[in-house]
Amino acid sequence: MSTVRTMIAATGLALVLGASAVAQVDLRGVRDRNVILLQQDIDRQNILAAQRELSAAQNRYATQLTLRALDEAARPPTQPTLRPSLPPSPPRGASAEDMADDMARMDRLTDAALAAGNARLRAIKPAS
Repeated sequence: MSTVRTMIAATGLALVLGASAVAQVDLRGVRDRNVILLQQDIDRQNILAAQRELSAAQNRYATQLTLRALDEAARPPTQPTLRPSLPPSPPRGASAEDMADDMARMDRLTDAALAAGNARLRAIKPAS
């Protein structure tokens, strides 16, 4: 009889411990869900703050444009304002004569390299 009581007590203890473990798992799940919901709320608030900052920047820009237009309308120019003319800039790079000299030099070097290559081939290949 005492073994039966011991087994019943052990079974009851196991049920209590099992229920406790299930309750802890449930609490962990609730905590994890709350952390996720909190992070989502923080992200939403950050997005709303960024939208407010963007809207404020657009409003400041529109206000500056309006104030500038009003200021220009209040003080029309008394004489036409012309942009100062810039002096003509000299052409950059080599002149046409320099480029022609360079091309002639490259042609001479190419001809010399071809002649040297042909001479080497003739030296390797016996004359027939």
